[in-house]
Amino acid sequence: MANSRVLLADLKAGRCSNVAEVRLLRFWEARNVRKGGELMSVDMLFVDENSTLMQGSVGANRQLRFRDRLSEGSLYTLTGFDVTRSNTNFRLSDAPFSIRFNEGTELDKIPTSVRPIPTELFRFMPYSQILELANTGKQLPDIIGELSAIRSTITDRLPGARRVMLTLLLESGENVCVSMFDSMALAFHTKLDSYGREPRVIIVTSVNPKIVGGRLFLNGTSGTHLYFDSETSAGKELFDTLPGHGADPGSSTSKVVHAQKVEPMTISELNKFITTADSQIIEFLCTAEVTGIQLDDGWCYIGCSGCSKKLIREISSFTCVSCNETNAVPALRYRVKLSVSDHTDSASFLSFDMEMAKLTNIQASEAAQIVGIGVDAQVDTELPRSLADIVGKTYTFQLKLNDFNFSSKHQTFTISRIFPERLLAPMPAFVVAEGADVPDDAPPEIVAQPPNANVGTTSTGADSPASTDASAAKRPPTAKDQDDVDKTAPKKAHVE
Repeated sequence: MANSRVLLADLKAGRCSNVAEVRLLRFWEARNVRKGGELMSVDMLFVDENSTLMQGSVGANRQLRFRDRLSEGSLYTLTGFDVTRSNTNFRLSDAPFSIRFNEGTELDKIPTSVRPIPTELFRFMPYSQILELANTGKQLPDIIGELSAIRSTITDRLPGARRVMLTLLLESGENVCVSMFDSMALAFHTKLDSYGREPRVIIVTSVNPKIVGGRLFLNGTSGTHLYFDSETSAGKELFDTLPGHGADPGSSTSKVVHAQKVEPMTISELNKFITTADSQIIEFLCTAEVTGIQLDDGWCYIGCSGCSKKLIREISSFTCVSCNETNAVPALRYRVKLSVSDHTDSASFLSFDMEMAKLTNIQASEAAQIVGIGVDAQVDTELPRSLADIVGKTYTFQLKLNDFNFSSKHQTFTISRIFPERLLAPMPAFVVAEGADVPDDAPPEIVAQPPNANVGTTSTGADSPASTDASAAKRPPTAKDQDDVDKTAPKKAHVE
């Protein structure tokens, strides 16, 4: 007797022996970055005839059995799987359950179906709702918009830090910035090269909204896929509304923006630069040995678990001014002042949570605990072994200087990246070809470049000998642009 059919919305927790007829929308590898990129699972996103989205997953030990069968957009019958509660974090669907493959799972491709199963389904949300999701880790929405700029730090596929930032204009008129890092940034460039032209419309799936420095960034995740122009019906619909019905208006101006190089400096040159140069925002690379950790102000602080800003201690609670939260959830964050030196001089470098966690592979909350609450809260001031172990080691630091560094109150240089070796560092500023169309709301960091410049590529201080004239090195700061927006309701886009 044949197993009966079941809809995804009707699944119950436990093992399912019924047959679900679904379309595989997307699949991707989930890797553990803390264990050298070790493969944990292959994750999938299914949809059925009722437009119900549900995430599926097959563990690393079973993925080879199914890997060759997976084809995005294909139809399948699925049976003999486990139905488990969905993770409440980083959700890709609103379904309360998810599918897990087991030793008895059968996944068979079928050529056609009499059921009207959508060929695509996206979880588009308005900017206002994405703002509400920022830093919560609850949902990974999809985004669609008209491409305004591509900013990249990738140079000839050389190893090192890679980042791509896409500026997309939403239909409602707001700009969003999508950030992709490392292998995902390289994959974007590979797709862009093979596409043959710069797209006008881009769909980015499964982005993680984050507010950094008061600005919203939509960070790519392992589940992020990109679709250009008319590769999807949703994209084609927007594409056809653009001037010329999506056709190239005739401008040969590239939207690809390339970053200026980050110059290396000795500590002596840095100390001289802040006393002789004009006040500005600029970044440099500096290779130095960590000679000690200054503990006058400790090595951590009690920050907001959402935005990382320092919390105000009340009598029996914590307040986060940035989040307007009077009962904020506390979390330990790194704030480490390093004594460093090279063969020319010594200085103090200040590093915050993200870079120290990457360097030590230990979160501050794992290295110590908060005891008590509010004004009674205390933190163990003893220096963790993970921090003590970096003393005596040499690193290449990327330092970001701002107006404060050029004032009489200057005491430390703030670290924006740390490299164990001399690797390619990300770029602080972007330039566009002279005569290029720059959006009216583009930040002042985007500046014109002579026509003979190599637009579309990047370079770093590692590509050519460094200039020794520190006072002549004046470059604009990192380009980041966002706008505030209205609140509207979410929507889904799907095609049958």
